[in-house]
Amino acid sequence: MKFRHSAIALLVGVLTLNGCTTDLWERNSPFHQTTTEKTVAKDNIQAFGVVAQDNTQLETGSLVMMGKKYWFVVNPKDSAKLKAVLGAKLSKRFQMVQQNPKQVYEALPVELKSPEAQTFRSNFCLRYDTQKAAEIAKLKQLAFKPVELDGKTVYTRCISTEGHYYATPKNVAEDRRFDTAVPVRIYYTETKKSTDVWKLTGNILKTPFTLALDAVGAVIAGSYVVVSEIIDASRK
Repeated sequence: MKFRHSAIALLVGVLTLNGCTTDLWERNSPFHQTTTEKTVAKDNIQAFGVVAQDNTQLETGSLVMMGKKYWFVVNPKDSAKLKAVLGAKLSKRFQMVQQNPKQVYEALPVELKSPEAQTFRSNFCLRYDTQKAAEIAKLKQLAFKPVELDGKTVYTRCISTEGHYYATPKNVAEDRRFDTAVPVRIYYTETKKSTDVWKLTGNILKTPFTLALDAVGAVIAGSYVVVSEIIDASRK
């Protein structure tokens, strides 16, 4: 019985200790954070190639997506995933979508760590709609997963890549040209923190009162422990 009473008292204490103060600062937080995407440039990928030999900037096996303004050079590990998909012989193009296959990307998202960075990462999913058995088999070989969407089955695969981008050099051979150019959006994410001075001042003024209420709660919980111990002792 003593253990049960003590456990209940401990729970009451935990729930009441600093409860009012915490609730005040959480519900009326003066601190805010906003994240926005800032577009740096736009381009169109027209072709791709594969690096055959290392040089000062490019590693062997890297996939190079060639745009009018920029080259997007994917690291060799991620390139292996992309090359298999880009080389698939299917009857139509993949759709570039978000995690939700209903949400289509208008352009390939290329995110920079900062406005000046030459390194990038890109996260996107590919979607393909088909009922042909041969194409379904091919998609499964490429690790596409079936997804039920609006009463039909579609096939999707999400891909994450990292690499570097450079200004497009002149007179470079292409391994393969896309039938239709792939639009690209280059951007970085900016996070800003702000403080609402009025809320901050109000919370500071209210905090002594909420701390007092928390202290009362702690005393009540502590008293409950003492009383429960007395009751337990009297029953022995």
